[in-house]
Amino acid sequence: MLREEMDIKTKPKKIMSIIRLSFLFIIFLAVIYYAFGEKINKRLGNIAQSHVFDRAGIISSSDLPKFEWLLDLIEKESDLDIKFLFLKTIGTATIEEVAVEKMDEYGIGRHGREERGVLFLYVMDKKKLRIEVGYGLETYFPDIFVGYLIRNQADAFFKASNPNLGLRLLIRILHHRIREAVLNKDYDPSILERGIRLSHLSGGAGAAAEVGANNQGQIFKRDQYDEERKERLVATDTVVGTFDNYIDWLYGRKFDPNVDLFTKDSFSVLNRFPMTPAYFDYILMLYAGKQYKIVKHGDLAILYFTDDPLASPLFFNRTEGKWRLNITAEIRNSRNHVGGVYSWSYNPDSRDEFARTFKNILVNIRGYYRFQDGDNRKLPVKVDVQKKS
Repeated sequence: MLREEMDIKTKPKKIMSIIRLSFLFIIFLAVIYYAFGEKINKRLGNIAQSHVFDRAGIISSSDLPKFEWLLDLIEKESDLDIKFLFLKTIGTATIEEVAVEKMDEYGIGRHGREERGVLFLYVMDKKKLRIEVGYGLETYFPDIFVGYLIRNQADAFFKASNPNLGLRLLIRILHHRIREAVLNKDYDPSILERGIRLSHLSGGAGAAAEVGANNQGQIFKRDQYDEERKERLVATDTVVGTFDNYIDWLYGRKFDPNVDLFTKDSFSVLNRFPMTPAYFDYILMLYAGKQYKIVKHGDLAILYFTDDPLASPLFFNRTEGKWRLNITAEIRNSRNHVGGVYSWSYNPDSRDEFARTFKNILVNIRGYYRFQDGDNRKLPVKVDVQKKS
């Protein structure tokens, strides 16, 4: 009886001790959760804000900020979340498994709308590149298309030990396709009319292929037309005739700069350019089948497009009575833009003969110099980072 009475008296003390211990344990858990939760949230925030994760030393330290800047502008403009992940090894896992896992882990494309995310995953020991595409982009980047870009764009630059440039140009092709989509433009109307079907433009999402494995032989696209064909791919006494022959040159799908279509100083520029089949197709689709206007003044002429705000102008010089394309003038007088309502603008600061001659047909649209009666439709961007006023 006495023992029972003592047990009854001590029970409240035990209960209070248990309550105190439980309370302290809850506080302990709260401190741990806060400390680690802050670290997790910070890590996830860094992942969401960053675009390049180089664990294999692929991207040079000087190029890394450029990639981050470019991809950030693309995301602000097009709501397109592109991330790069470079790994030394993934062990026995497949690159497809790791790509799906990292898409989920990094939440690529999920903070925007419709899961508009793309992951570039490169594994060094496998020499393999995977492009994983979010559900919201499968319509624009089907697996046959991204596989084509890996084999016909990225591969050559990995072979040449210059993946930085190759990936930047590949991004340009992807971004152009999204820009076309927001303008409700069909991708390939004119090429189909000419009987050349680019099968890689239609077709689910993600593809992988080996890159840079065999660097023997000619790495970049270099072709040669036979003499009979070269005789037809020449400058003419009209800008229209030369432009038509230039389009035929592109349709021929051979990158032979040594034809009489270009000015002398353009030859060295073209011969130095690291052309790939994919980038050559990109140029073809940029200019073929478009409506245009030509303005001439003396021995200078500009051709600009009236049904496509994405296609930049072409420049011509008349020498020896023939009109030839001036690629160096195009480089001097056209500025490419990312993160704004226009993809290009005329450069009034070049101060060359074209800038002085044709400044009267330009119009200043919020800091972008464009042709007064050209196609000046604005891109419906998410954020106009380049807005001048």
